[in-house]
Amino acid sequence: MTTLNGKPNTLADVLAIVAEAGLTASRKRDLISAINRLCEMAGRTPSDMPAEASALRAELRKILPARFGVSAKTFSNQRSLLAAALRQAGALDDMGRGFARRHPSWGPLMQAVGADTQLDDGLAAFANWCARSGISPDEVTDESMKLFAIWLETRTHCLKPRDVVRRTPLLWNRAGATIDGWPKTRLSPVSFRGPRRRLAWDDLSESFRRDAEAYLGKRAAPDIFHEEAAAPRRPLAPNTLRQQREHLRLAASVLVEVGMAVADVASLADLVERERFKTILRHYHGQQNGKPNAFAVALAKTLVQVAKHHVGASAEQVADLKALAAKLPPVPFDLTPKNKALLRQLESDGPRAGLLFLPETLLAKVASEMEAPRLPFVEGQVAIAIDIQLACPLRPQNLSNLHWRRHFLEPDGPKGRLLLHIPAEETKTKRQDLTVEIPEDVARRLRWYRRHMLPRVGGDPNGFLFVTKNGDPKSQETLTQQIIETIARHVGVHMTPHQFRHFVATIYLDANPEDHQTAQAILHHASAKTTLIYAGSASRRASRAYGKILFEQREQLELARRGKKAGPRRAIN
Repeated sequence: MTTLNGKPNTLADVLAIVAEAGLTASRKRDLISAINRLCEMAGRTPSDMPAEASALRAELRKILPARFGVSAKTFSNQRSLLAAALRQAGALDDMGRGFARRHPSWGPLMQAVGADTQLDDGLAAFANWCARSGISPDEVTDESMKLFAIWLETRTHCLKPRDVVRRTPLLWNRAGATIDGWPKTRLSPVSFRGPRRRLAWDDLSESFRRDAEAYLGKRAAPDIFHEEAAAPRRPLAPNTLRQQREHLRLAASVLVEVGMAVADVASLADLVERERFKTILRHYHGQQNGKPNAFAVALAKTLVQVAKHHVGASAEQVADLKALAAKLPPVPFDLTPKNKALLRQLESDGPRAGLLFLPETLLAKVASEMEAPRLPFVEGQVAIAIDIQLACPLRPQNLSNLHWRRHFLEPDGPKGRLLLHIPAEETKTKRQDLTVEIPEDVARRLRWYRRHMLPRVGGDPNGFLFVTKNGDPKSQETLTQQIIETIARHVGVHMTPHQFRHFVATIYLDANPEDHQTAQAILHHASAKTTLIYAGSASRRASRAYGKILFEQREQLELARRGKKAGPRRAIN
Protein backbone atom coordinates (compact mmCIF):
# COMPACT_ATOMS: atom_id res chain seq x y z
CA MET A 1 0.00 0.00 0.00
CA THR A 2 1.31 3.45 -0.96
CA THR A 3 0.68 6.16 1.62
CA LEU A 4 1.69 9.76 1.99
CA ASN A 5 2.54 10.90 5.51
CA GLY A 6 0.68 7.88 6.86
CA LYS A 7 -2.43 8.66 4.80
CA PRO A 8 -3.71 6.99 1.62
CA ASN A 9 -2.30 8.45 -1.57
CA THR A 10 -4.81 7.03 -4.06
CA LEU A 11 -8.26 5.47 -4.00
CA ALA A 12 -6.59 2.09 -4.49
CA ASP A 13 -5.06 2.61 -1.03
CA VAL A 14 -8.51 3.52 0.32
CA LEU A 15 -9.97 0.32 -1.17
CA ALA A 16 -7.26 -1.73 0.57
CA ILE A 17 -7.96 -0.04 3.92
CA VAL A 18 -11.72 -0.50 3.60
CA ALA A 19 -11.25 -4.19 2.72
CA GLU A 20 -9.32 -4.72 6.00
CA ALA A 21 -11.57 -2.53 8.18
CA GLY A 22 -13.86 -3.98 10.81
CA LEU A 23 -17.05 -3.20 8.90
CA THR A 24 -19.98 -5.39 8.00
CA ALA A 25 -19.78 -7.20 4.67
CA SER A 26 -22.64 -5.14 3.21
CA ARG A 27 -21.03 -1.87 4.30
CA LYS A 28 -17.69 -2.86 2.73
CA ARG A 29 -19.49 -3.85 -0.46
CA ASP A 30 -21.29 -0.49 -0.68
CA LEU A 31 -18.14 1.56 -0.07
CA ILE A 32 -16.04 -0.42 -2.55
CA SER A 33 -18.80 -0.34 -5.18
CA ALA A 34 -19.16 3.44 -4.88
CA ILE A 35 -15.41 4.01 -5.28
CA ASN A 36 -15.18 1.75 -8.33
CA ARG A 37 -18.23 3.27 -9.97
CA LEU A 38 -17.03 6.86 -9.48
CA CYS A 39 -13.61 5.96 -10.88
CA GLU A 40 -15.31 4.35 -13.88
CA MET A 41 -17.36 7.49 -14.56
CA ALA A 42 -14.24 9.62 -14.19
CA GLY A 43 -12.41 7.45 -16.73
CA ARG A 44 -9.70 6.66 -14.18
CA THR A 45 -8.55 3.62 -12.26
CA PRO A 46 -8.46 3.66 -8.43
CA SER A 47 -4.66 3.49 -8.56
CA ASP A 48 -4.40 6.83 -10.42
CA MET A 49 -7.32 8.58 -8.71
CA PRO A 50 -6.02 10.86 -5.91
CA ALA A 51 -7.28 10.46 -2.38
CA GLU A 52 -6.34 14.02 -1.41
CA ALA A 53 -9.53 16.06 -0.92
CA SER A 54 -8.95 19.07 -3.20
CA ALA A 55 -7.53 17.01 -6.09
CA LEU A 56 -10.31 14.42 -5.79
CA ARG A 57 -12.94 17.18 -5.67
CA ALA A 58 -11.64 18.57 -8.96
CA GLU A 59 -11.84 15.12 -10.59
CA LEU A 60 -15.38 14.46 -9.39
CA ARG A 61 -16.53 17.89 -10.54
CA LYS A 62 -15.84 16.83 -14.12
CA ILE A 63 -18.31 13.94 -13.92
CA LEU A 64 -21.74 14.51 -15.49
CA PRO A 65 -23.77 11.63 -14.01
CA ALA A 66 -26.60 11.93 -16.55
CA ARG A 67 -24.12 10.88 -19.24
CA PHE A 68 -23.94 7.47 -17.55
CA GLY A 69 -27.65 7.16 -16.83
CA VAL A 70 -27.08 7.92 -13.14
CA SER A 71 -29.63 10.07 -11.33
CA ALA A 72 -28.62 13.07 -9.23
CA LYS A 73 -29.78 11.24 -6.07
CA THR A 74 -27.75 8.12 -6.85
CA PHE A 75 -24.68 10.23 -7.63
CA SER A 76 -25.09 12.07 -4.34
CA ASN A 77 -25.31 8.75 -2.49
CA GLN A 78 -22.16 7.51 -4.23
CA ARG A 79 -20.29 10.64 -3.19
CA SER A 80 -21.49 10.21 0.38
CA LEU A 81 -20.24 6.63 0.39
CA LEU A 82 -16.89 7.79 -1.01
CA ALA A 83 -16.62 10.37 1.77
CA ALA A 84 -17.36 7.68 4.34
CA ALA A 85 -14.61 5.48 2.85
CA LEU A 86 -12.13 8.39 2.92
CA ARG A 87 -12.96 9.09 6.57
CA GLN A 88 -12.49 5.38 7.33
CA ALA A 89 -9.05 5.61 5.70
CA GLY A 90 -8.11 8.78 7.58
CA ALA A 91 -8.03 10.96 4.45
CA LEU A 92 -10.93 13.16 5.58
CA ASP A 93 -12.22 14.56 8.87
CA ASP A 94 -15.78 14.31 10.05
CA MET A 95 -17.67 17.59 9.54
CA GLY A 96 -18.93 17.43 13.12
CA ARG A 97 -22.51 18.31 12.24
CA GLY A 98 -24.45 19.51 15.28
CA PHE A 99 -21.33 19.77 17.46
CA ALA A 100 -21.66 23.53 17.97
CA ARG A 101 -25.24 23.21 19.21
CA ARG A 102 -24.03 20.95 22.03
CA HIS A 103 -21.09 23.21 22.92
CA PRO A 104 -21.49 25.40 26.03
CA SER A 105 -20.20 28.58 24.31
CA TRP A 106 -21.49 28.07 20.78
CA GLY A 107 -24.79 26.39 21.64
CA PRO A 108 -26.66 29.54 22.77
CA LEU A 109 -25.49 31.47 19.70
CA MET A 110 -26.58 28.76 17.25
CA GLN A 111 -29.96 28.56 18.98
CA ALA A 112 -30.28 32.35 18.63
CA VAL A 113 -29.88 32.20 14.84
CA GLY A 114 -32.06 29.10 14.49
CA ALA A 115 -35.05 31.12 13.29
CA ASP A 116 -33.02 32.56 10.40
CA THR A 117 -32.41 29.67 8.00
CA GLN A 118 -29.74 31.52 6.03
CA LEU A 119 -27.69 32.33 9.13
CA ASP A 120 -28.25 28.93 10.70
CA ASP A 121 -27.24 26.93 7.62
CA GLY A 122 -24.53 29.33 6.48
CA LEU A 123 -22.66 29.51 9.80
CA ALA A 124 -23.07 25.89 10.90
CA ALA A 125 -19.88 24.51 9.30
CA PHE A 126 -17.71 27.32 10.71
CA ALA A 127 -19.27 27.09 14.17
CA ASN A 128 -18.83 23.31 14.27
CA TRP A 129 -15.18 23.62 13.25
CA CYS A 130 -14.49 26.36 15.82
CA ALA A 131 -16.18 24.36 18.59
CA ARG A 132 -14.16 21.23 17.79
CA SER A 133 -10.94 23.26 17.43
CA GLY A 134 -11.34 24.86 20.86
CA ILE A 135 -11.98 28.36 19.48
CA SER A 136 -14.58 30.26 21.50
CA PRO A 137 -16.91 32.80 19.80
CA ASP A 138 -14.95 35.73 21.28
CA GLU A 139 -11.67 34.32 19.92
CA VAL A 140 -12.79 34.26 16.27
CA THR A 141 -10.52 36.35 14.01
CA ASP A 142 -9.57 36.61 10.34
CA GLU A 143 -6.84 34.07 11.08
CA SER A 144 -9.54 31.65 12.21
CA MET A 145 -11.19 32.06 8.82
CA LYS A 146 -7.91 31.28 7.03
CA LEU A 147 -7.44 28.07 9.04
CA PHE A 148 -11.08 27.09 8.47
CA ALA A 149 -10.65 27.62 4.72
CA ILE A 150 -7.58 25.37 4.62
CA TRP A 151 -9.34 22.66 6.63
CA LEU A 152 -12.50 22.79 4.52
CA GLU A 153 -10.47 22.56 1.30
CA THR A 154 -8.05 19.82 2.32
CA ARG A 155 -9.79 17.72 4.98
CA THR A 156 -13.50 17.63 4.03
CA HIS A 157 -15.69 16.44 1.19
CA CYS A 158 -17.49 19.82 0.96
CA LEU A 159 -18.62 20.28 -2.67
CA LYS A 160 -17.91 24.02 -2.89
CA PRO A 161 -15.60 24.98 -0.02
CA ARG A 162 -14.71 28.38 -1.45
CA ASP A 163 -18.36 29.38 -1.67
CA VAL A 164 -18.78 28.46 2.01
CA VAL A 165 -15.70 30.45 3.01
CA ARG A 166 -16.71 33.51 0.96
CA ARG A 167 -20.18 33.49 2.50
CA THR A 168 -19.18 32.91 6.15
CA PRO A 169 -17.67 36.37 7.00
CA LEU A 170 -20.69 38.13 5.46
CA LEU A 171 -23.13 36.06 7.52
CA TRP A 172 -20.96 36.41 10.65
CA ASN A 173 -21.01 40.21 10.36
CA ARG A 174 -24.75 40.20 9.70
CA ALA A 175 -25.32 38.08 12.81
CA GLY A 176 -23.19 40.51 14.81
CA ALA A 177 -25.41 43.38 13.71
CA THR A 178 -28.76 41.65 14.29
CA ILE A 179 -28.41 38.93 16.96
CA ASP A 180 -28.23 39.87 20.65
CA GLY A 181 -25.15 38.43 22.35
CA TRP A 182 -23.30 37.71 19.11
CA PRO A 183 -19.61 38.75 19.21
CA LYS A 184 -19.05 42.20 17.71
CA THR A 185 -15.79 41.20 16.02
CA ARG A 186 -16.11 41.89 12.29
CA LEU A 187 -14.50 39.52 9.83
CA SER A 188 -12.88 40.69 6.62
CA PRO A 189 -14.32 39.57 3.27
CA VAL A 190 -12.50 36.61 1.72
CA SER A 191 -11.45 36.58 -1.92
CA PHE A 192 -9.77 33.77 -3.84
CA ARG A 193 -8.83 35.90 -6.79
CA GLY A 194 -5.15 35.77 -7.63
CA PRO A 195 -3.10 38.91 -8.17
CA ARG A 196 -4.08 40.84 -11.27
CA ARG A 197 -1.86 39.80 -14.17
CA ARG A 198 -2.61 42.84 -16.32
CA LEU A 199 -3.17 46.51 -15.61
CA ALA A 200 -6.73 47.64 -15.00
CA TRP A 201 -8.14 50.34 -17.26
CA ASP A 202 -7.80 52.98 -14.54
CA ASP A 203 -4.15 52.00 -14.00
CA LEU A 204 -3.22 53.20 -17.50
CA SER A 205 -2.10 56.77 -18.08
CA GLU A 206 -4.80 59.40 -18.38
CA SER A 207 -3.58 60.47 -21.81
CA PHE A 208 -3.75 56.86 -23.09
CA ARG A 209 -7.27 56.41 -21.78
CA ARG A 210 -8.36 59.71 -23.30
CA ASP A 211 -6.92 58.76 -26.68
CA ALA A 212 -8.51 55.29 -26.51
CA GLU A 213 -11.92 56.77 -25.68
CA ALA A 214 -11.60 59.11 -28.67
CA TYR A 215 -10.85 56.16 -30.96
CA LEU A 216 -13.70 54.03 -29.57
CA GLY A 217 -16.11 56.93 -29.86
CA LYS A 218 -15.12 57.36 -33.50
CA ARG A 219 -15.74 53.66 -34.14
CA ALA A 220 -19.09 53.70 -32.33
CA ALA A 221 -20.49 56.60 -34.33
CA PRO A 222 -18.31 57.38 -37.38
CA ASP A 223 -18.83 60.55 -39.35
CA ILE A 224 -19.83 59.32 -42.83
CA PHE A 225 -19.05 62.77 -44.24
CA HIS A 226 -15.49 62.80 -42.94
CA GLU A 227 -13.23 63.69 -45.86
CA GLU A 228 -10.23 61.59 -44.86
CA ALA A 229 -9.99 58.42 -46.95
CA ALA A 230 -8.93 56.38 -43.90
CA ALA A 231 -11.87 57.47 -41.74
CA PRO A 232 -14.11 54.56 -40.67
CA ARG A 233 -17.52 54.43 -42.36
CA ARG A 234 -19.37 51.64 -40.56
CA PRO A 235 -20.12 51.69 -36.80
CA LEU A 236 -18.89 48.77 -34.74
CA ALA A 237 -21.32 46.68 -32.69
CA PRO A 238 -21.27 47.15 -28.88
CA ASN A 239 -19.71 43.71 -28.37
CA THR A 240 -16.94 44.53 -30.86
CA LEU A 241 -16.29 47.84 -29.13
CA ARG A 242 -15.99 46.07 -25.76
CA GLN A 243 -13.61 43.57 -27.31
CA GLN A 244 -11.46 46.29 -28.84
CA ARG A 245 -11.33 48.19 -25.54
CA GLU A 246 -10.04 45.00 -23.91
CA HIS A 247 -7.47 44.55 -26.70
CA LEU A 248 -6.15 48.08 -26.11
CA ARG A 249 -5.90 47.54 -22.34
CA LEU A 250 -4.07 44.24 -22.68
CA ALA A 251 -1.72 45.50 -25.39
CA ALA A 252 -0.71 48.44 -23.19
CA SER A 253 -0.29 46.08 -20.21
CA VAL A 254 2.12 43.89 -22.17
CA LEU A 255 4.32 46.89 -22.96
CA VAL A 256 4.41 47.86 -19.27
CA GLU A 257 5.14 44.25 -18.33
CA VAL A 258 8.22 44.16 -20.56
CA GLY A 259 9.66 47.31 -19.01
CA MET A 260 7.97 50.46 -20.26
CA ALA A 261 6.77 52.96 -17.69
CA VAL A 262 3.01 53.45 -17.53
CA ALA A 263 3.48 57.13 -18.35
CA ASP A 264 5.44 56.23 -21.49
CA VAL A 265 2.44 54.37 -22.93
CA ALA A 266 0.79 57.73 -23.53
CA SER A 267 -1.34 57.14 -26.64
CA LEU A 268 -2.55 54.50 -29.07
CA ALA A 269 0.34 55.42 -31.36
CA ASP A 270 2.64 53.74 -28.83
CA LEU A 271 0.90 50.41 -29.47
CA VAL A 272 1.36 50.42 -33.24
CA GLU A 273 5.01 51.46 -33.40
CA ARG A 274 6.59 48.59 -35.36
CA GLU A 275 8.81 47.04 -32.69
CA ARG A 276 6.23 47.45 -29.95
CA PHE A 277 3.57 45.91 -32.21
CA LYS A 278 5.90 42.91 -32.68
CA THR A 279 6.48 42.71 -28.90
CA ILE A 280 2.74 42.52 -28.23
CA LEU A 281 2.11 39.85 -30.86
CA ARG A 282 5.19 37.87 -29.82
CA HIS A 283 3.88 37.80 -26.24
CA TYR A 284 0.50 36.27 -27.14
CA HIS A 285 2.02 33.98 -29.76
CA GLY A 286 4.36 32.64 -27.08
CA GLN A 287 1.51 32.10 -24.63
CA GLN A 288 0.11 29.44 -26.98
CA ASN A 289 3.54 27.89 -27.63
CA GLY A 290 3.41 28.94 -31.26
CA LYS A 291 0.02 27.32 -31.95
CA PRO A 292 -2.82 29.12 -33.75
CA ASN A 293 -4.27 31.73 -31.43
CA ALA A 294 -7.57 33.37 -32.35
CA PHE A 295 -7.13 36.01 -29.64
CA ALA A 296 -3.74 37.14 -30.98
CA VAL A 297 -5.16 37.37 -34.51
CA ALA A 298 -8.13 39.46 -33.31
CA LEU A 299 -5.90 41.76 -31.23
CA ALA A 300 -3.61 42.29 -34.24
CA LYS A 301 -6.62 43.29 -36.36
CA THR A 302 -7.68 45.80 -33.73
CA LEU A 303 -4.24 47.41 -33.65
CA VAL A 304 -4.10 47.55 -37.45
CA GLN A 305 -7.48 49.33 -37.44
CA VAL A 306 -6.14 51.77 -34.82
CA ALA A 307 -3.18 52.53 -37.08
CA LYS A 308 -5.38 52.95 -40.14
CA HIS A 309 -8.32 54.88 -38.72
CA HIS A 310 -6.90 56.83 -35.81
CA VAL A 311 -3.16 57.48 -35.51
CA GLY A 312 -2.60 58.64 -39.07
CA ALA A 313 -0.24 55.86 -40.15
CA SER A 314 0.71 55.89 -43.82
CA ALA A 315 -0.52 53.22 -46.23
CA GLU A 316 3.00 51.74 -46.20
CA GLN A 317 3.05 51.57 -42.40
CA VAL A 318 -0.38 49.92 -42.28
CA ALA A 319 0.71 47.40 -44.92
CA ASP A 320 3.81 46.63 -42.87
CA LEU A 321 1.74 45.98 -39.74
CA LYS A 322 -0.58 43.72 -41.73
CA ALA A 323 2.43 41.78 -43.03
CA LEU A 324 3.70 41.30 -39.48
CA ALA A 325 0.26 40.15 -38.31
CA ALA A 326 0.09 37.70 -41.21
CA LYS A 327 3.09 35.87 -39.75
CA LEU A 328 0.86 34.59 -36.94
CA PRO A 329 -0.29 30.99 -37.58
CA PRO A 330 -3.72 31.12 -39.22
CA VAL A 331 -6.66 29.94 -37.15
CA PRO A 332 -8.20 26.82 -38.75
CA PHE A 333 -11.46 27.54 -40.57
CA ASP A 334 -13.32 24.89 -38.63
CA LEU A 335 -15.17 24.14 -35.44
CA THR A 336 -13.07 24.02 -32.29
CA PRO A 337 -12.19 20.60 -30.81
CA LYS A 338 -14.58 21.34 -27.93
CA ASN A 339 -17.51 21.93 -30.30
CA LYS A 340 -16.66 18.83 -32.34
CA ALA A 341 -16.57 16.75 -29.16
CA LEU A 342 -20.03 18.02 -28.18
CA LEU A 343 -21.50 17.15 -31.58
CA ARG A 344 -20.02 13.66 -31.38
CA GLN A 345 -21.68 13.16 -28.01
CA LEU A 346 -25.03 14.28 -29.40
CA GLU A 347 -24.82 11.77 -32.24
CA SER A 348 -25.83 9.08 -29.74
CA ASP A 349 -29.57 8.51 -29.54
CA GLY A 350 -29.68 8.77 -25.74
CA PRO A 351 -28.15 12.25 -25.28
CA ARG A 352 -29.83 13.56 -28.43
CA ALA A 353 -33.27 12.40 -27.29
CA GLY A 354 -32.58 13.76 -23.82
CA LEU A 355 -31.86 17.19 -25.27
CA LEU A 356 -34.71 17.27 -27.79
CA PHE A 357 -37.32 16.22 -25.20
CA LEU A 358 -35.84 18.22 -22.30
CA PRO A 359 -38.20 21.24 -22.61
CA GLU A 360 -41.25 18.98 -22.53
CA THR A 361 -39.85 16.97 -19.61
CA LEU A 362 -38.99 20.04 -17.54
CA LEU A 363 -42.29 21.80 -18.13
CA ALA A 364 -44.24 18.67 -17.24
CA LYS A 365 -42.43 18.65 -13.90
CA VAL A 366 -43.08 22.34 -13.37
CA ALA A 367 -46.77 21.94 -14.23
CA SER A 368 -47.08 19.17 -11.64
CA GLU A 369 -45.66 21.48 -8.95
CA MET A 370 -47.59 24.65 -9.77
CA GLU A 371 -49.33 24.59 -6.39
CA ALA A 372 -46.14 23.91 -4.43
CA PRO A 373 -44.86 26.70 -2.14
CA ARG A 374 -41.59 26.88 -4.08
CA LEU A 375 -42.26 26.75 -7.79
CA PRO A 376 -39.23 25.43 -9.79
CA PHE A 377 -39.27 28.63 -11.82
CA VAL A 378 -35.69 28.41 -13.09
CA GLU A 379 -36.34 25.01 -14.66
CA GLY A 380 -39.43 26.43 -16.37
CA GLN A 381 -37.46 29.34 -17.78
CA VAL A 382 -34.64 27.11 -18.96
CA ALA A 383 -37.18 24.79 -20.62
CA ILE A 384 -38.54 27.70 -22.65
CA ALA A 385 -35.04 28.95 -23.50
CA ILE A 386 -34.00 25.50 -24.77
CA ASP A 387 -37.29 25.15 -26.66
CA ILE A 388 -36.59 28.41 -28.48
CA GLN A 389 -32.96 27.53 -29.19
CA LEU A 390 -33.95 24.20 -30.71
CA ALA A 391 -36.62 25.83 -32.88
CA CYS A 392 -34.61 28.88 -33.97
CA PRO A 393 -31.07 29.05 -32.53
CA LEU A 394 -30.57 32.67 -31.51
CA ARG A 395 -27.36 34.28 -30.41
CA PRO A 396 -27.25 34.39 -26.58
CA GLN A 397 -27.71 38.16 -26.37
CA ASN A 398 -30.86 37.98 -28.49
CA LEU A 399 -32.21 35.06 -26.45
CA SER A 400 -31.80 36.76 -23.06
CA ASN A 401 -33.36 40.02 -24.32
CA LEU A 402 -36.54 38.48 -25.75
CA HIS A 403 -39.56 40.71 -25.03
CA TRP A 404 -43.09 39.55 -25.85
CA ARG A 405 -44.46 42.84 -27.12
CA ARG A 406 -41.31 43.78 -29.03
CA HIS A 407 -40.32 40.43 -30.53
CA PHE A 408 -43.43 38.24 -30.95
CA LEU A 409 -46.36 38.55 -33.34
CA GLU A 410 -49.69 36.67 -33.47
CA PRO A 411 -51.09 37.50 -36.94
CA ASP A 412 -53.98 35.01 -36.59
CA GLY A 413 -54.83 35.76 -32.98
CA PRO A 414 -53.72 34.29 -29.63
CA LYS A 415 -54.34 30.70 -30.74
CA GLY A 416 -52.91 30.93 -34.23
CA ARG A 417 -49.42 31.21 -35.64
CA LEU A 418 -46.66 32.69 -33.48
CA LEU A 419 -43.88 34.62 -35.19
CA LEU A 420 -40.56 35.67 -33.66
CA HIS A 421 -39.24 38.92 -35.12
CA ILE A 422 -35.76 40.32 -34.34
CA PRO A 423 -35.27 43.79 -35.90
CA ALA A 424 -32.16 44.25 -38.03
CA GLU A 425 -30.58 46.67 -35.55
CA GLU A 426 -30.60 43.93 -32.88
CA THR A 427 -28.92 41.32 -35.09
CA LYS A 428 -25.18 40.81 -35.36
CA THR A 429 -24.99 41.84 -39.01
CA LYS A 430 -27.40 44.81 -38.62
CA ARG A 431 -28.43 44.16 -42.24
CA GLN A 432 -31.71 42.29 -42.22
CA ASP A 433 -34.61 41.50 -39.89
CA LEU A 434 -34.89 37.95 -38.60
CA THR A 435 -38.42 36.51 -38.73
CA VAL A 436 -39.14 32.91 -37.72
CA GLU A 437 -42.40 30.96 -37.40
CA ILE A 438 -42.37 29.17 -34.06
CA PRO A 439 -43.41 25.47 -34.26
CA GLU A 440 -46.89 24.83 -32.91
CA ASP A 441 -45.85 22.72 -29.89
CA VAL A 442 -43.18 25.26 -28.89
CA ALA A 443 -45.70 28.09 -29.25
CA ARG A 444 -48.14 26.23 -27.00
CA ARG A 445 -45.54 25.80 -24.24
CA LEU A 446 -44.41 29.40 -24.59
CA ARG A 447 -47.96 30.72 -24.20
CA TRP A 448 -48.54 28.48 -21.17
CA TYR A 449 -45.35 29.81 -19.59
CA ARG A 450 -46.46 33.42 -20.10
CA ARG A 451 -49.93 32.79 -18.76
CA HIS A 452 -49.13 30.65 -15.72
CA MET A 453 -45.50 31.18 -14.70
CA LEU A 454 -44.46 34.77 -15.33
CA PRO A 455 -47.18 36.25 -13.09
CA ARG A 456 -45.99 34.06 -10.19
CA VAL A 457 -42.79 36.11 -9.90
CA GLY A 458 -44.23 39.48 -10.80
CA GLY A 459 -43.15 39.26 -14.42
CA ASP A 460 -45.11 41.08 -17.10
CA PRO A 461 -46.64 38.55 -19.55
CA ASN A 462 -46.21 41.21 -22.23
CA GLY A 463 -42.68 42.11 -21.17
CA PHE A 464 -39.35 40.33 -20.88
CA LEU A 465 -39.52 36.56 -21.25
CA PHE A 466 -36.69 35.75 -18.85
CA VAL A 467 -36.79 37.47 -15.47
CA THR A 468 -35.40 37.09 -11.96
CA LYS A 469 -37.44 36.03 -8.95
CA ASN A 470 -38.25 39.73 -8.47
CA GLY A 471 -39.56 40.16 -12.00
CA ASP A 472 -36.52 42.08 -13.27
CA PRO A 473 -34.90 41.21 -16.63
CA LYS A 474 -32.42 38.36 -16.22
CA SER A 475 -28.85 38.95 -17.37
CA GLN A 476 -27.37 37.02 -20.29
CA GLU A 477 -24.66 35.60 -18.01
CA THR A 478 -27.18 34.22 -15.48
CA LEU A 479 -29.46 32.66 -18.10
CA THR A 480 -26.47 31.13 -19.88
CA GLN A 481 -25.16 29.53 -16.68
CA GLN A 482 -28.59 28.16 -15.79
CA ILE A 483 -28.97 26.60 -19.24
CA ILE A 484 -25.50 25.00 -19.03
CA GLU A 485 -26.15 23.56 -15.55
CA THR A 486 -29.61 22.22 -16.43
CA ILE A 487 -28.42 20.46 -19.59
CA ALA A 488 -25.44 18.98 -17.75
CA ARG A 489 -27.70 17.71 -14.96
CA HIS A 490 -30.36 16.14 -17.19
CA VAL A 491 -28.53 15.21 -20.41
CA GLY A 492 -24.96 14.73 -19.25
CA VAL A 493 -23.25 17.07 -21.71
CA HIS A 494 -21.76 20.53 -21.32
CA MET A 495 -23.60 22.74 -23.81
CA THR A 496 -23.80 26.53 -24.04
CA PRO A 497 -26.68 28.46 -25.65
CA HIS A 498 -24.42 29.40 -28.58
CA GLN A 499 -23.64 25.75 -29.29
CA PHE A 500 -27.27 25.17 -30.24
CA ARG A 501 -26.33 26.87 -33.48
CA HIS A 502 -23.75 24.17 -34.23
CA PHE A 503 -26.20 21.45 -33.25
CA VAL A 504 -29.12 22.74 -35.31
CA ALA A 505 -26.96 23.33 -38.39
CA THR A 506 -25.55 19.82 -38.11
CA ILE A 507 -29.00 18.24 -37.76
CA TYR A 508 -30.28 20.04 -40.82
CA LEU A 509 -27.24 19.37 -43.01
CA ASP A 510 -27.18 15.71 -42.00
CA ALA A 511 -30.68 15.41 -43.47
CA ASN A 512 -30.05 17.82 -46.36
CA PRO A 513 -26.31 17.66 -47.16
CA GLU A 514 -26.48 19.94 -50.20
CA ASP A 515 -28.81 22.62 -48.82
CA HIS A 516 -26.33 25.05 -47.29
CA GLN A 517 -28.53 27.99 -48.27
CA THR A 518 -31.31 26.98 -45.89
CA ALA A 519 -28.80 26.30 -43.12
CA GLN A 520 -27.43 29.80 -43.71
CA ALA A 521 -30.94 31.24 -43.39
CA ILE A 522 -31.63 29.28 -40.19
CA LEU A 523 -28.50 30.72 -38.58
CA HIS A 524 -29.05 34.18 -40.11
CA HIS A 525 -25.51 34.34 -41.48
CA ALA A 526 -24.45 37.10 -43.84
CA SER A 527 -21.89 34.80 -45.47
CA ALA A 528 -22.38 31.24 -46.69
CA LYS A 529 -18.73 30.62 -45.80
CA THR A 530 -19.52 31.14 -42.11
CA THR A 531 -22.26 28.51 -42.29
CA LEU A 532 -19.69 25.93 -43.34
CA ILE A 533 -17.86 26.54 -40.05
CA TYR A 534 -21.00 26.06 -37.98
CA ALA A 535 -22.00 22.97 -39.94
CA GLY A 536 -18.64 21.38 -39.25
CA SER A 537 -16.69 18.99 -41.46
CA ALA A 538 -18.58 17.29 -44.27
CA SER A 539 -16.35 14.18 -44.16
CA ARG A 540 -18.78 12.17 -42.03
CA ARG A 541 -21.73 13.03 -44.25
CA ALA A 542 -19.64 12.21 -47.32
CA SER A 543 -18.63 8.84 -45.89
CA ARG A 544 -22.25 8.08 -45.05
CA ALA A 545 -23.36 8.95 -48.58
CA TYR A 546 -20.58 6.84 -50.08
CA GLY A 547 -21.42 3.96 -47.77
CA LYS A 548 -24.98 4.01 -49.06
CA ILE A 549 -23.75 3.93 -52.68
CA LEU A 550 -21.31 1.12 -51.87
CA PHE A 551 -24.08 -0.93 -50.28
CA GLU A 552 -26.37 -0.39 -53.29
CA GLN A 553 -23.58 -1.38 -55.70
CA ARG A 554 -22.92 -4.60 -53.79
CA GLU A 555 -26.62 -5.42 -53.70
CA GLN A 556 -26.95 -4.88 -57.46
CA LEU A 557 -23.89 -7.00 -58.24
CA GLU A 558 -25.03 -9.71 -55.82
CA LEU A 559 -28.41 -9.90 -57.54
CA ALA A 560 -26.69 -10.17 -60.94
CA ARG A 561 -24.33 -12.85 -59.66
CA ARG A 562 -27.09 -14.86 -58.03
CA GLY A 563 -29.01 -14.74 -61.31
CA LYS A 564 -26.16 -16.67 -62.94
CA LYS A 565 -25.28 -18.89 -60.03
CA ALA A 566 -28.02 -20.38 -57.91
CA GLY A 567 -27.77 -20.85 -54.18
CA PRO A 568 -28.49 -18.81 -51.08
CA ARG A 569 -26.13 -16.09 -49.88
CA ARG A 570 -24.04 -17.28 -46.97
CA ALA A 571 -24.48 -15.28 -43.80
CA ILE A 572 -21.59 -14.47 -41.48
CA ASN A 573 -22.20 -15.99 -38.07
